[in-house]
Amino acid sequence: MKFTKTKTKETSLKPAKKAGKKQASLQSDPSRVAILSVSSSEGNLVNCDAVLARIADGRTEILDSESFVGISGMEDARSWIEQNLAARTVVMLAGSDVICRTLKLPPASTEQLEMALRLQIENILLGGAARWRTNSALLPTADPDHDRIGLVVDWPVSNAGPFLPSSFKDQLEVIYAPPIAALVAFVTGAILQGNRESLAVHLERATGAISIAYSDGIHSAFRTLREDGSDESEWRASVIRSTSETLMLADIPEQSIQPALDALNAVLIDQTDGLIAPLAGGFPSFRTLAESSSTDDLWWQRNGILIGTAVALSGPLARIASLKENIAVQHKEFLAKIVAAASTPKIAIRIAIAALLLIAIAPPALSGIRLLYLQWALPDAPAFERTLIRTDKQNVMYRDYEKIAWPMGKLLSDLASSTPEGIELESIALTQGSPMTVQGNAKPQGGSTAAEAILLMERQLRESRVFDRIEKNWDAPNANGVLKFTISATVANPLLVPNYPETQDFAARTLRDRRYGPAVTDAKAVGLGMSDEATSVPTNSNNSDNDEQSPPDVVSVAKAEASTPTEPKGSADPESGAEKGDARAAGNPSDSRSLQRRSSSAGTAAPDAVRRGRGGSGDDSTAISLPLSSQQISAMTQAEAREALGRVSKARGAPGLDPAVEARLREEFYLLLEQAKKK
Repeated sequence: MKFTKTKTKETSLKPAKKAGKKQASLQSDPSRVAILSVSSSEGNLVNCDAVLARIADGRTEILDSESFVGISGMEDARSWIEQNLAARTVVMLAGSDVICRTLKLPPASTEQLEMALRLQIENILLGGAARWRTNSALLPTADPDHDRIGLVVDWPVSNAGPFLPSSFKDQLEVIYAPPIAALVAFVTGAILQGNRESLAVHLERATGAISIAYSDGIHSAFRTLREDGSDESEWRASVIRSTSETLMLADIPEQSIQPALDALNAVLIDQTDGLIAPLAGGFPSFRTLAESSSTDDLWWQRNGILIGTAVALSGPLARIASLKENIAVQHKEFLAKIVAAASTPKIAIRIAIAALLLIAIAPPALSGIRLLYLQWALPDAPAFERTLIRTDKQNVMYRDYEKIAWPMGKLLSDLASSTPEGIELESIALTQGSPMTVQGNAKPQGGSTAAEAILLMERQLRESRVFDRIEKNWDAPNANGVLKFTISATVANPLLVPNYPETQDFAARTLRDRRYGPAVTDAKAVGLGMSDEATSVPTNSNNSDNDEQSPPDVVSVAKAEASTPTEPKGSADPESGAEKGDARAAGNPSDSRSLQRRSSSAGTAAPDAVRRGRGGSGDDSTAISLPLSSQQISAMTQAEAREALGRVSKARGAPGLDPAVEARLREEFYLLLEQAKKK
């Protein structure tokens, strides 16, 4: 590492030595600022120039300056800053890293101008820049009645800035300053000290950055830009051209532009990098702004930008010289305090003991609290455990059932709901794990053919989603249009419960209700006092077709009573033939039909018997049919069985039946139903 001591005055070095003796106090001086200009290549430090300044009461005093070179240069710079007790560290940005804007403001009070400047900044930036990377300042003026200039500096997030090791940034409070802040401090300070005009240019040929500041007390021009500095002659031409454009855009008088350009061109012959002060006064006018600064022009060319930054920090330009890379995290200070406190041996021992006690006590305590909560939430834990075990076993059983068993009753119900009227199934082959096969006959139904009935059954099977892969075939129809068919299908979802429409759901509407309508339950319709027109239903046993077309609900009660085989037991007429009729009915079925027709005259005694069978009074208008034996029912024709079936069906709907009578009517109903089906 190479140290280069600058030729500063003896008075500027003594405070630094005194500050070094205070290292044991570890108390930094808020008035001391270290300003660094860092240049690096591919992440490695090339050179670092540093200046130590004291800023107090608007005065700037240069205390020391150093240069650091090499890999460990930044560590040496950090040690130098700590030894000199600097409270702040300012790192210079490249002129190309920032965007400089100037705003003209009308004459007004400082408070009004500050508010107007903030409003214009928000309008220009519109939240596109980070607040900690953007700042502004009102430039000082000797004429308060003249327009004021507001300077806005924006450091975009896309520009990383100079390379600094993380250890350097973590251990020091680092802020950043653009070169334009130092140049503005120089030219405005020179004008306030009585100079007619002032021009300061800072050149960074390595990065191609050019910073320009000019002021004559009335007109001001400030600008930062980037040019190509690879070729020296082209670089000089770029500097002259950029300065000329800047002065003309700021409406500087032509009689002032050309002398400034000629003076700049003369200086560029010998100097193409660092700080340039081409106009009369030059560096001497800048040196008066900082006490104890060097008088060497070469030193000022190299470190003058650092001196200008110190001057800016002591005046109204301090805000644009105090940019931050990232926003400060508030909790870092709190964590740092905790770490510092924990580093004390006494507190560290207490923390260790508390941690051991927490490790030993916390798990049992948490487990006990959890146990108490579970006991409160679940008072009967054994019963709950038995329920869980039983539920788990049932779930396992049901899962096994799903794999090895089908709900056959449900599948047959699904098949029945998918079978339309006109289809008569003869055989059903349904085995778990195998396709289902059904065979049957399809008859024409209404205006539909037998083939359409088969196609309807196929569609309903598919729409149920219980069956899939349906295949069908049928033979040629016979003379009556009846088809013999076979349908095979796989059981895709045996546990699915379809939502059948009412037209398919025979549980909601039975086949009997579909064909004959709902059963009549009005007991008064079964009374004996019916007209003769109600008894005029034909009973010709030879006309079986007409019998099939007549529903059982229209059979007259008088006709039903005419077919009763016996009279009540209380009859005293020996010629009534009740007992003989029973014997003949048992021996000869054909005689029973004659007996039923002949016994129609015994209807006058029937109401008493009916009323006795129901246990009713003599004024009851509802009659219950007399008992029928199985031999009598088997001797009836199909038409007679239907007539009796309708009578018994109506009688069963009568309210208040005795249990014995109700059981007898139910038995007769099913016997008559079987007889009515026979052909």
